[in-house]
Amino acid sequence: MKGLNELFIVGWMLFGIYIEVFIMILADLWSGVRKARIRGEVRSSFMYKKTIDKIARYYNALIALTVIDAMQMGGVWYLDGYYGWSIPIFPVVTLLGALGISLVELKSIYEKADEKVKSDYKDVALLAAEIVKHKTDPTEIIEALDEYLKKDKETKNENIN
Repeated sequence: MKGLNELFIVGWMLFGIYIEVFIMILADLWSGVRKARIRGEVRSSFMYKKTIDKIARYYNALIALTVIDAMQMGGVWYLDGYYGWSIPIFPVVTLLGALGISLVELKSIYEKADEKVKSDYKDVALLAAEIVKHKTDPTEIIEALDEYLKKDKETKNENIN
């Protein structure tokens, strides 16, 4: 019966860890919406889709970490049952992963809205400089613009990650 109680407690700990990560994601979403309002940006379904993608990526990682914890806890259970080693069963790997995710989300929450705007202005200034360098050849202007848009798309995809 002792083993069953331990599994029940570990299950609740894992549930709490998973809920904590979800709450941090929702806090970041709320913060992002607030910052977008401050900047006067339109909130679009694309931005909400990014949050859904983030949830999927984070939970994929947490599930993988939980599998590692299950192996670790199985080994600890075996050592306790057959060799008398008294090591507590605890999902330490999942907890550390959740702490890492939470710190990333916390940093995102405390990021200032105007820092994101400054970054956008800097990118536009770099694009303008490229266009000025190639102002005589329309093909090169289009190539510079295309390169900027690809870079912008890659940057947005990296920010999702």
